[in-house]
Order: sequence, then C-alpha cells, then structure tokens
Amino acid sequence: MTLPGASTSIAPVDTFVQAVPRLDRANLLAILLGVGMAFYLAIEPTQPWLLLLVAGLAALGTDGVLRTHPASPFTRPDDTAAFLFLPALLALGGGLFLEDVVSGYWSLGAAFATVPLFAAVLYGQYLSVDARSPAYAAARLVANIAVYVAAFAFFSVVYEFELGLLATAFCVGLVSLLLSLELLREVELQLRTTVLHSTAIAMLLAEVTWSLHFLPLESFLAAAFLLLCLYVATGVVQNHLLRQLDLPTAAEFAAVAVVGLAIVVVAHAAS
Repeated sequence: MTLPGASTSIAPVDTFVQAVPRLDRANLLAILLGVGMAFYLAIEPTQPWLLLLVAGLAALGTDGVLRTHPASPFTRPDDTAAFLFLPALLALGGGLFLEDVVSGYWSLGAAFATVPLFAAVLYGQYLSVDARSPAYAAARLVANIAVYVAAFAFFSVVYEFELGLLATAFCVGLVSLLLSLELLREVELQLRTTVLHSTAIAMLLAEVTWSLHFLPLESFLAAAFLLLCLYVATGVVQNHLLRQLDLPTAAEFAAVAVVGLAIVVVAHAAS
C-alpha cells in the first residue's frame, strides 16, 4: 500500500535492500564500517564526528540486520538495545585506539583489517538472537571475545588521553557497564536484574581505576589489569546467576586472576 504523497523513488532502494540476503547485509555493513574507519584515520586533522558517525552506523546497521532474523522477537524500537552496545563501542573504542597506535599508510591497512572483525561481531550478534540455534554457543563466544577487545581498546585510550582521575574512573565504569550488559545478556534475566549486576561490576571497575592512580601502572599494563578485573568480575557474576559458581569454578577464576596479575607485575618490572 502506497501512502498518498509518498515518493516512488524509494521503491528501488527498498527492493534492493530486500533482495540482499540477510548475512550479506552484515558483510556490506562491515565493509561500510571499515571504509568509514579508513576515512577517520586518514583525514588530518582528525575529525571526531566521523568516528561518531561510524559508531552510529554500527548501531543502526546492526539493528537492521538483527530484525531480519527469521526468529526475531523484536517488535518495539528498543528491543534490540542490548545487542547494539557492542558494535557501537567496538567502532568507537577501536577507532580511538588505532588513531593512537598507528599512523601513515599503516592507518589504512589497520582500518581495512577491522572489516573481518566487524563482520564477525555482526554474525555473532545475528546468530545469538535464537538461543536454540546450533550456532548459538559459537556466536556467543565471538561476541564475548569482541567485548574484551573493545574493553582493552577503551581502557588503553583512557590512560593515553590522561583525562584526570575522576573522568578516567567514570569512563571506565560507563564502558564496563555497557559491555557487562552484553556479557550478561546470555543469562537471559529480567532487565532490572541485569542492569543491577552490570552496575555493580561497573562500580568495581571504577574503584579499581581510582586505585590504579596510586600504583605504578600506566597505559597498556593498566588496561591489561582492568581487563583482567572485568573478566573475573563478569565471569564470577555470570556463573553465580547461572547457579554454577561452585568451589572448582571459583578456584579457576582465582587462578586466572593470580596468573594474570603475575604477568602484569613481571611485564612492569621488565619495562
């Protein structure tokens, strides 16, 4: 049905979009994000609005891809919100991180190397819509890895930009909150419960960030330590919510924490 006064010029575009296979749309979006990242890294002086545009496109594009899933339960505009934090933060944090660590022609190579990363995340988010799918476990694994990649990128950038004690703790806490929502989405709790536990994790990471200002850790080592804290905190909470937090599981997380802390200490001593 065509509304009175509606332009017929939209029809070819709509026909094209409908003709693109669902996962091919994810590939197309990943390429667009990589091109946008290349423009952001190549243009001097840096244009922050370009990176915000890429992050917004990542969120909106992911929403469009998710709603094409055959088992899509999304009817309201905000139903996909929990799925959109990861691609948006990955684009935002990844762009800031690459801007800080690469330059010259390496920038373009790094930007286009993000295309398969974006594609993997989009596939992961798409396939994790249906928990009964045989690919669900692999999809969640990809999404979880992407969460920690985005977290490390953000944590590194926060320290490199030297935002100050309060601003740094706030940024780390906010990013930890949003990424924890993605990690705890797998538990399929009520929204209020998920937000409460994610907020607790965010407050813990903010307090750890505050404490790090009094310790001789900087840049990548501080980011690695925060990443370790995020991994242990989200892992413990997730297993607790799944009623799987027994003594062997707790011992496993404790061992990971000790080994990770030892690596950070040794790396700091060697630097």
